Amino acid sequence: MAQVPPEEMTYLTRIHYKAQSDGVWGEHEIDYILFMQKDVELNPDPNEIQSHCYVSKEELKDLLQKAKLNQVQITPWFSLIADTFLFKWWDNLHDLKQFMDHEHIHRM
Repeated sequence: MAQVPPEEMTYLTRIHYKAQSDGVWGEHEIDYILFMQKDVELNPDPNEIQSHCYVSKEELKDLLQKAKLNQVQITPWFSLIADTFLFKWWDNLHDLKQFMDHEHIHRM
């Protein structure tokens, strides 16, 4: 928590997400989108994250394309957010306030 104090985060919006996983299990949740630009040491929970990597915008586009071809696995919610919002946010990291929407929940 010391590396990521809440006051250094930018809360943009909420996203309502629903997707089936394997026909038995699925996800149905509201995600809060928080941004922070900072070098931090990552130590993800292995029960939550199988693998992670840093990528450029172009590398992420390639990764998302490979996911559509079932060559790599990416969570469905991340693909939806990337296709809908992420690249717009990425292109405007210097001015994320224009995307703040605390009134609506985006339905996906």
